[in-house]
Amino acid sequence: MAEGILREWDEGEGLAQALLTLSDLQRQLGREERARAETQALFDLVLNALPDAVVLTDVRGRISNVNEASVRLSGRGAEDLVGSPLRVVFAGDVPATPWHVFDRSPASPLVLGADVVGVDDRLIPVSVSCSLLRDTGGRVFGALYAARDLRQTHGLVRQLEQAEARWRLIAELGDLLGRQLDARESLEETCRWLGRSTDAGVAVILATDLVVERVEAWPPDGPLAAQLAGLVHRSLGEGSALYAAIRSSRTVHAPTVQPDFPLLHAGGVPAGVGSAVVVPLAARNLRLGALLVYAADAEGVRQRALVEQAAARVALALANSQLREAVSWFEAAEESARFREELMAGVSHDMQTPLAVLLGSIRALQNGGDLRAEVRAKLYDRMARRGVQLRHLVQQFLDFSRLGAGQPIVVRPLLTDVAELLGRIQADLGGRRPVSLEVSPGLPPAFVDPDRLDQVLTNLVSNALKFSPPGSPVQLGARVRGDAMEIMVCDRGQGITPDDLPHIFEKFRRGSGASNVPGTGLGLYVSRAIVEAQGGELLATSRVGQGSRFTVVLPLKPRRA
Repeated sequence: MAEGILREWDEGEGLAQALLTLSDLQRQLGREERARAETQALFDLVLNALPDAVVLTDVRGRISNVNEASVRLSGRGAEDLVGSPLRVVFAGDVPATPWHVFDRSPASPLVLGADVVGVDDRLIPVSVSCSLLRDTGGRVFGALYAARDLRQTHGLVRQLEQAEARWRLIAELGDLLGRQLDARESLEETCRWLGRSTDAGVAVILATDLVVERVEAWPPDGPLAAQLAGLVHRSLGEGSALYAAIRSSRTVHAPTVQPDFPLLHAGGVPAGVGSAVVVPLAARNLRLGALLVYAADAEGVRQRALVEQAAARVALALANSQLREAVSWFEAAEESARFREELMAGVSHDMQTPLAVLLGSIRALQNGGDLRAEVRAKLYDRMARRGVQLRHLVQQFLDFSRLGAGQPIVVRPLLTDVAELLGRIQADLGGRRPVSLEVSPGLPPAFVDPDRLDQVLTNLVSNALKFSPPGSPVQLGARVRGDAMEIMVCDRGQGITPDDLPHIFEKFRRGSGASNVPGTGLGLYVSRAIVEAQGGELLATSRVGQGSRFTVVLPLKPRRA
């Protein structure tokens, strides 16, 4: 009996011990479960805190977990994604299983571009980083895919590309406008270029005080061609978009144009215009007009910023053209006033000497009743030569006025004995200074206007005498070369500088060394016009310090009509 009681006692104690052990196991399992739950919660917290979309797969490539960023990016709930193959989320060259990741990049991670498939099958550009998941023993049990949304990045890149394209177009427009000093000469090409660049109709309307002066449009046969052509020389009507843009210096943008929209006037717009933008052309406090861009489709004019920048460039070019024109006008007026002063000073100086000689000779004849015949003859000869000099001066100023009015020099060619004419000039001008004459033997007559040739040669010999040192000879000669006659006037004066030589035949132009020598600066200008009117040339060569040579080249035979 005692043995049975002891046996039951031992069995009861063993059961109690087993129960205690089981209780300890349950408590340990509970702690591990709580630890696992805490770890899972921490993992989920970290996973969901990541800004990138994260997708975890098992060894078969089935999705085992996703974070909230993945749900937002794909538009699908976690319950729809977990258990699905990876291809449900990613499209493109993304490894579908951990094995494929290992095969392509054993060391991980693998970074590549791909797309996330949205709920409506739209593709969202992403950058994907693929990494293998390993346990503590190094065995692969899955893969992690982290996807970064590139839509904002791509949007910024597109904006940068658009901005770069816009600035490139504006730079090209600046080059186009800069090819001409006057931007108005480039408006037709500007409209065509803008139209092709924006795939839209373009018009530049220039207006002063709201009165249209000029319209350039492209294409010329566009839906607004007739209305634009009808604006020229007319005042803009109040209430139109064009009037409002110019008057207020603000852009008028109509993304969708209704048939009754008063684009150019109150009558509305014709069919074929769905959208339009009118940008004022204003610069340097000037209202110059407007730039109109229109398209057939609603919302067709999308590049408003480009149109405004183009309008600013066109307006600045036009304003600069007006400024250059105003500056040129003032400079021309100032130069004209200076030339008039110099002309009057030169005229008065050139006429004083022959007038003084004429008046002195007349008084001598009046007061000298007992003058000998030879003295009277010299006085009459002197008066005649000075009268001819005055006639040449007057004729020169008349020729200058005729040329300034755009009228040709009148010449009356005759068969003329040039040798005899040169002899008279030598006798008339060589009284005080030596003037040598060398004429080729048998010099034939030339078909020229003798009075006009006398005027030219008198100018040339007079200049040679004025710009030569006292006592220095002046050479006058003539020869035949081919079908032309060459008449040369040479001096040994100070010469003409290389900078002045190309300009000596311009009106009012005098050499840098002529400041102390009286003159109007018209002699060579008129002389060249006279020679050219007879079908000839007037040429000049010179060396500083050695003298100058002027050559009149004239045809021997009359020109054919």
